[in-house]
Amino acid sequence: MSNHYCLGRIDFGVGSSAFWCLDTPGTLVVFVHGFTGAAEATWHNASAYIRGDALFSGADVLFVGYDSVRSRAKVISRSVLDLFRRLLSDPAEFSNRYIYHGRKREPFLYERVVVVAHSLGGAIMRQVALDLARANDAYADHIHLVLFAPAHKGSNALQNASGVVEGPGLLGALRAGALYRAPILEDLKPKSEFLRDAEAGTLTRLTRGRLKCLVATKISIGQYENIVEPGDFAQDPPFYTVDRRNHTDVCKSDAGYRRVLDDLEECLR
Repeated sequence: MSNHYCLGRIDFGVGSSAFWCLDTPGTLVVFVHGFTGAAEATWHNASAYIRGDALFSGADVLFVGYDSVRSRAKVISRSVLDLFRRLLSDPAEFSNRYIYHGRKREPFLYERVVVVAHSLGGAIMRQVALDLARANDAYADHIHLVLFAPAHKGSNALQNASGVVEGPGLLGALRAGALYRAPILEDLKPKSEFLRDAEAGTLTRLTRGRLKCLVATKISIGQYENIVEPGDFAQDPPFYTVDRRNHTDVCKSDAGYRRVLDDLEECLR
């Protein structure tokens, strides 16, 4: 028996959805996809495993979707920041708008927020975390970042656009050609203004005190990574190398690969 309501859409971005916990949750888990990704599909079978895992029984689970091709990194980060502020300021009020059956929730606050982000999503969440820290948000020291192939040090996707596009042959080549013109790729160039400001701002804020949201809990990068620069960001711990995984499949859960779920479960214990 599931501990959550059925997956339902939420009013944000592109295809965003949520599993709301049947009981009052203590944890919020948020998935944030990368360039050309999708709110839920990026994580493959993660949602099915989560609904059947007792460890997630006390967690709300959000899959955040956004337009990663036509927008800019700063615009996306501000939109995600607004979503976080609306949800975290009053989780009961926010979630009750989407719980159509069953008992409405009484006011509560999450004890922790675990954000799982891939690629561009990792860079976006760096800026969101920095903005929350600068604002002295109450949740700033309760947000754990679990990152997979994050683009917070930049990406060579402009040189390897076909490497992030699904679809072989002519179709893939045509789509890759279109992606070369995606404005957000300028924001992901190594040492771009967006990335420099995010890291410099993080380092500056860390001089005032260490907050969980400013230092990643865990970073995993595939052995065959060829899209993002695998450098260290600010005061993060060293990243983990995942054998026989590349940029696009390092975050995909299936029967033989549980890295995303294992890292999540480690944060929830």
